[in-house]
Amino acid sequence: MTVDRAMPEMVATLVTPGASEWLALSDELLAGLVHELNNRVTALSVCAELAGLGDLEMVKDGVLQSEVARLHRVSALIGCLSARGVAEALDIGPVLDDALAIHSHHPRMRRVECTVRVEVGMHTVRAPRWALLRLLLVMVDAAKGGAQEAGRDSVSIELASDRECVRLKSDARGNDGAYAIEMAAVCGGVLLREPDSLLLTLPSLLEVRRRERTARGST
Repeated sequence: MTVDRAMPEMVATLVTPGASEWLALSDELLAGLVHELNNRVTALSVCAELAGLGDLEMVKDGVLQSEVARLHRVSALIGCLSARGVAEALDIGPVLDDALAIHSHHPRMRRVECTVRVEVGMHTVRAPRWALLRLLLVMVDAAKGGAQEAGRDSVSIELASDRECVRLKSDARGNDGAYAIEMAAVCGGVLLREPDSLLLTLPSLLEVRRRERTARGST
């Protein structure tokens, strides 16, 4: 089915190519996040019970505030998974940080570490944040899955950019499925397979604006 990318929020409700890939991954991620959410609720319940008994040490030591902050963080990560929002100017680094934080709760891949190398002076992109997050989650999953199968405990991701484009390169097994390719297209980019990695290329915000000016000038 052809997806109208002028309405990116509709992508999640249509028969998107490879949607079953995302469904399987998001189910595992959600299970891990809900487990973490339950842990935080339990910890806060214990704090409240102890405070009710007159034990205020956790308040003095900042334990309660720390647990509240962790609860807010996991709640925010769960909220990131919904398909809401249109294209906007984004720094890809914070979106990748959220993807790594969400994937760190994957029930079977928590022990695989991810090293990120970021070039100084990264350019911004324009994309729906939810689509970019899902794309990065699929890429992180491919990288960690490949490392796990190979018996390695770490993977690497590289971020670089110039005036024309922003590039993200990740270690990966043979997973450049239809859903990731579709999400790359929703973000205005291209996902390609290299021998031992996946390469995502997105037009920079400067390039997007240049194209828009050119299009207006030709009409």
